[in-house]
Amino acid sequence: MALNLNPEEIQKINNLWKTSRFQRSWRAVQNIINYKDNVTNYFVRNIILIFISIIVGIGFFFLEEQGILPDSVLIDKLMKFIARLILFLIALQILSVLVYSFIGPGWEEKQRSKLRVLYESEILEPILQALYHLAKIDTEHNISPSDVEEVVPAAKYYVQSGILKLNNEKDIEIVDLYAYTVSKGLATGKDEIKHLHEITGFIGQVYSIKNTHSLKGNLRIIPTKHFLNIKTQGGYLGAMSGGKKINADDIWQNEHYNIYCTDEQSARIFLNPTVIDWFNNDTSDCGLSLYSTESRIYIAAYNNKRLFAAPKNKDSLRSWSIEKAASNIKYAFDFADKIAEIM
Repeated sequence: MALNLNPEEIQKINNLWKTSRFQRSWRAVQNIINYKDNVTNYFVRNIILIFISIIVGIGFFFLEEQGILPDSVLIDKLMKFIARLILFLIALQILSVLVYSFIGPGWEEKQRSKLRVLYESEILEPILQALYHLAKIDTEHNISPSDVEEVVPAAKYYVQSGILKLNNEKDIEIVDLYAYTVSKGLATGKDEIKHLHEITGFIGQVYSIKNTHSLKGNLRIIPTKHFLNIKTQGGYLGAMSGGKKINADDIWQNEHYNIYCTDEQSARIFLNPTVIDWFNNDTSDCGLSLYSTESRIYIAAYNNKRLFAAPKNKDSLRSWSIEKAASNIKYAFDFADKIAEIM
């Protein structure tokens, strides 16, 4: 899910990579990710030191008991030192765990927030502007949550990236979106926290463009699923207030999508053959859904990919490349351009 860059774009990206400012920003990203791993390594290192100290202490005790090591003041002092070292390391590990249990979650949340803003403003935005010089990333605002809820499956939490804005005539905006709900499972009481897990509702992108049609009211098009000949809509919202479900003049469309609107005449004008064909032809790549107001059109592409996410660990850091990030941006805006042409 990426588009190849042309030679001119590759040259721009390579020039950007070589700049001192970009290199400083990339090192800052690496430092944030590596610092978290350093904390993990600290706890692991302490456990290893405790284990080695215990093994060495047992070894000295066994050798002394077998008479292999002679009785001496030096050996006794060494044994006492090892015993004290073990106690110190155990106390240090317990204290570190207790301290981190209090400050760790808040610190990790701040680090994630810091990493996201740093990556989007200092890494992703320069790449974006190398390809589209008028484009920007808004890290302070979100696409309206009430509009997002209309176009993706229902969830408890909706996590957006910064808004990639093309700043063109169609006013194209794009965000990565992760929607999820936290489930407690069947556990109760103190075990509830241990068994908390996230149930994913949506991973993909939400595209927002200016509605240049004379569309009245609201329109929603959502994908459906079939199980034992029963048609469901996978957690997406149904008819909006004051609206109703309609069928399109296309059997395949009616079989794979549900359409809701508050103004049927206006919706049928909007649902021309080009729009219907676009929905029909793109379902092989990802699940598409649409929500339209009189001012904006929102398209959600459920593809299980976050195109604009910062690396989160050393593995993703090693696999990250500036060309891959640029290709993801190009793919997203090319997809948005197709939407703008059709809509």
